[in-house]
Amino acid sequence: MKLDVENVLIYVDDAVRYDAIADTLSDFGPTHKTIAASTHTPTSFGSLLTGLLPPRSGIHSFKHTVPPDVRSVFDIETYETSMGSEGGMNDGIADIFGSPARTTIEEARPPFVHVVRRPGGHAPYNGFEWEQYEYADETAAEYFDRISNQPEQARIDYERGVERSFEEFQRVLGVLKERGLADDTLVVYTSDHGELLGEYGFFGHTHAATPEVVYVPTTFIHPELEPRQVDGLFHHVDLVPTVADAMAQDVDIGETDGVIEGADRKTGYNHLRHIRYGTLADPLERLLQMTGGFERTIQSLWDANGGHVFVDGSHVTASLIYLVLLLQKPFGKQVRYGNRVLESYKMFTPGHASYGLPGFDKSEAQSKIDLILEGETAGNEHDIDAATAEHLEEMGYL
Repeated sequence: MKLDVENVLIYVDDAVRYDAIADTLSDFGPTHKTIAASTHTPTSFGSLLTGLLPPRSGIHSFKHTVPPDVRSVFDIETYETSMGSEGGMNDGIADIFGSPARTTIEEARPPFVHVVRRPGGHAPYNGFEWEQYEYADETAAEYFDRISNQPEQARIDYERGVERSFEEFQRVLGVLKERGLADDTLVVYTSDHGELLGEYGFFGHTHAATPEVVYVPTTFIHPELEPRQVDGLFHHVDLVPTVADAMAQDVDIGETDGVIEGADRKTGYNHLRHIRYGTLADPLERLLQMTGGFERTIQSLWDANGGHVFVDGSHVTASLIYLVLLLQKPFGKQVRYGNRVLESYKMFTPGHASYGLPGFDKSEAQSKIDLILEGETAGNEHDIDAATAEHLEEMGYL
């Protein structure tokens, strides 16, 4: 993508499914069907901003920070690098990347690489204060509790939330035009993961890798780029090399797992290492520790038509956690409402599942995943305070 631009805006709308907005985005620029690196926000951001797959980026949760030997877009020395202004979960992403400078698109100074995270389709659907990226009236957990037996209304709310968030994105495009920067800025619109809207008995994301959560859009916007839907496949890790190729100045992005514009990409890897942010009430927490603690990993490989998903962990501890979720609001209400308990249990516990019509079989998928995991990096993990843990719980994370 030889554009030789002076500025790059990476705009990440949270929890936007590919099928929710791809048709709209294709009127703005080349739009790629994209494999998200993870079903969990921080892990996907780790790949989006480093170009490394999750096992190599070392970022598996909001508890992790970028390892010293891993470069991100915030390490580009010849550009002013920054992240969106303070407020909401932008703070959690900033903490992962060593607290980069914070500013707004109105104030970012060229030449810049500016990263923005906005609500998109995240719960509570269509329920955010836009100036601060904070809840308007209820938390995600409260919203899910209220809407669990109203899936049709949840879908309506989700669509309205995505539309409202896209209106904000278009406002940002207008700011670039008003500042005279549109011709010299590559704008990237993407999402960290998709969203389940009642499929398989779930709302939200994180717990399961399915097409609704794995497939997201990526659109590149610049006057020289023709709006269209692009054939082929893109992956989060392809973003960094693609952006670097479009910059006027040569930049050091380090080694990446991506390719420019996803050239000749046939498959993409999605990874979740399930990290607990808090503890359960006794005696459940003691019982969990007695059974070895909770280690659950979802590894999956996808092409444009489907994928193979492998859930790894202990059946005993996974079953225990599932039971806890089933007894809690709102998760339990969701799966009980649609009589999807057995189906969701099979998805949550260790085993294999396939979705769609992938062009490769189970053994091929496992072999490719094994190769990816050979170079796994140990991430830097730190404790989070009680307030942060509570906020993550309110956002719908376990």
